[in-house]
Amino acid sequence: MIQSDDAPKVLWRRVALTIRDRILNGELSRGERMPSGEAIAKEFGVNRMTARRALAELEKEGFLRIRHGDGTYVGNAPIPYPINKRTRFDRNLNAVGVDPSRELLRWWIEPASAEIAAHLRLTEKAPVLAMEIRAMAGGHSIGLGVRYACASRFAGFPDVFAASGSISEALRQFDVPEFFRAPTTVSARLADRREAGILGCSTSQPVLSYIAVDSDNRGDIVAIFKGCFVATFVEMHFEND
Repeated sequence: MIQSDDAPKVLWRRVALTIRDRILNGELSRGERMPSGEAIAKEFGVNRMTARRALAELEKEGFLRIRHGDGTYVGNAPIPYPINKRTRFDRNLNAVGVDPSRELLRWWIEPASAEIAAHLRLTEKAPVLAMEIRAMAGGHSIGLGVRYACASRFAGFPDVFAASGSISEALRQFDVPEFFRAPTTVSARLADRREAGILGCSTSQPVLSYIAVDSDNRGDIVAIFKGCFVATFVEMHFEND
């Protein structure tokens, strides 16, 4: 039982952390049905509103799935996401039976920073096209990032991508029939406020932050993507080609 002298806002968080630990250590299995909110409230010695708040937070973080009218279940295992020279978002999700989709949230033109210019092999402050894209699996947001490309070479690309929803299909219309992934850099961090709002997670939730560079079959750099996946939804697998 959690001591009742804790502040209410701390109570739900402590309940959530305890249940999260049970999931991570395997005490609660993926796909397992959770006890009712009433049962959880009784176990932890809190009221039902506190128990519901804890469950709602764990759903936002991807640890639980609440099926209205059916109950609450431990979330599915993370999606295995192979990283290799031919990494494709759609292909990776289709391989595990998950419906992939992406949404262009906004786009703009900006002067290339030193980092972006170096990756794209442009002069610093050259105009680059920036596209903020949300990645979804089965209609649930799992990733977010910004794709940078040479603005002159890919003028009109946002409209083409928005119509197809596929980077590969859009690139074919810009005379790039195939593209290849350079080594991908990955690190772990907490979601920032904007990412949390778009991905429906909390700022205390870890994300897998990555930088990916794509080139065409001539070796010319096509784009750089700086993005993140919610760590509870995606498990990156690095493969040798």
